[in-house]
Amino acid sequence: MGRAVLAVFLLVAYLMGSGAAAPTLPFVIGLLLVNLAWSLAVLAMSRTRVLVYRLTRVAILLAAADYAVFTLLLYMTSGADSPFFSPFIIFILGATIQWGSRGAMVTGVLTLLAFAPAGWQIMFGQDRDDPAAQAFVLRLGYTAVVSVMLMAFGRHVERVVEELSRLSDPLAELDADAAPPVRECLRHALWVFGAERGMFLWEEREEPYASLTILDHDRFETRQLPPGGDDWIAPEAAESVFLFHPGSATTLIRRGRRTVTGPTRPVAQALLTEVDFERALVIPAFTPGLSGWVFVFDHEEPANEDLAVGAMVSAQVSVALERWDTQRTLRVAAAAEDRIHLARDLHDGVLQFLAGAGLQLDGLSRLELPAEAEARIAALRQAITDERRELRGFISTLRPTRTDHDPAGLPLADELTALAERLSRYWTIAVTAEVAPSGLAVSRSVGYELGRIVREGVANAVRHGAAERVTVSADVNGSSLRLCIQDDGSGFEFEGDRTAEQIEREGGAPRSLHERVRALDGRLALRSSARGAQVIIDVPMGNAA
Repeated sequence: MGRAVLAVFLLVAYLMGSGAAAPTLPFVIGLLLVNLAWSLAVLAMSRTRVLVYRLTRVAILLAAADYAVFTLLLYMTSGADSPFFSPFIIFILGATIQWGSRGAMVTGVLTLLAFAPAGWQIMFGQDRDDPAAQAFVLRLGYTAVVSVMLMAFGRHVERVVEELSRLSDPLAELDADAAPPVRECLRHALWVFGAERGMFLWEEREEPYASLTILDHDRFETRQLPPGGDDWIAPEAAESVFLFHPGSATTLIRRGRRTVTGPTRPVAQALLTEVDFERALVIPAFTPGLSGWVFVFDHEEPANEDLAVGAMVSAQVSVALERWDTQRTLRVAAAAEDRIHLARDLHDGVLQFLAGAGLQLDGLSRLELPAEAEARIAALRQAITDERRELRGFISTLRPTRTDHDPAGLPLADELTALAERLSRYWTIAVTAEVAPSGLAVSRSVGYELGRIVREGVANAVRHGAAERVTVSADVNGSSLRLCIQDDGSGFEFEGDRTAEQIEREGGAPRSLHERVRALDGRLALRSSARGAQVIIDVPMGNAA
């Protein structure tokens, strides 16, 4: 349509001033009529969808025809000061729409190459004409400026389209692990804007500390920030996407569909000292339990459209965090339901079976049996009684109606001493327990887990190491509770020390023991020699309390 309308105006304009160009009149009118006919033909073909796609494939030929017509028209009229120079600007604009920044660059250069020779005579020849030379220079200037502006505009549009295409890539499925998926969210935001540096600042509702994850060229670093008296993000900017330039103290905030200026310092000074950046696009992300902000550092050519794209990224990150939180909640609820079912099954099944076995042994004890048989029956009755007590304690930790946060805690010395006595009778070896300080207390669930760890450690020492003496010690080691199980058996299959990292990488630890330690967020280390083995476990005191 635009080509046909321009062809009509070119023909009318030339006919209105054709008296001054009589020698070239027939050729130019013929050229303009051919151009008009060609333009109308293209317009007619563009009404059919099939032909539109075919015209798209030969768009460069259409542009070449326009370039030829405009150049001939320029030189067939008055040259450098011809009134028919303006179609070249339409030519550059059309190429920008068709091919973006590359189209603007190529057609701008072609226009300058076509127009520059036309001004040679009026600039340097015998027909020098100052007004015409002045117009020629101005036309050269604004052609170059328009070309550069359209190149910049085309590149800007291309970048926004690239951001939108990357925005269409959803975040990967997230595991409901212990920590929010801030790394995945941060990496996604940087990918959308084509940046390589950024950070994610977040605060959990029930935590006194803020956390900061920094990504710098594929290298992650996480820090904890101490609680401060002021907000990390100014309240007037905290819930909106904003672009912040510290050097000029300029803040642009997206408010609905408008862009307004914000506070000169929307980010706390304590946070600015943590990282270096020239400018930052700050994207909020909120869930019921978390407040966070994604910082995209020094991305290419920031513009107002980035605030709109940032709002979309904000929605994506918030949804991802909410999905993770929902998955975690559902997993906790499912685990609680499983614990209830397990507690019911143990109570109605195994516990009742042990009670029945105890009654059967009571009946046997009333019979006349040899002294050795009576001693063995008595030992079995005591073992069943101990196991029933242990199982009842385990069931109590599974039931949600009992609180695990007893203010007094569970005395670890009493628990380990009683367990050592039972294990000594059960395995007919010497098991001793030492706890320092003697008043050390742990939660019921941790006490149960430590008891299971000791039971498995003693069993392994007897079964696999033929140990006759096992010492269990527990003490406070810095910020951790250290539990050590030492025996005089033949040790593991290796000699020397094996760290937690080596165990994680190479294996070699008893699987069940390793899983229990990991469930407590603890670290397991092994030490082995021909004189015996040591199992060393460190559990954070925060998890043991």
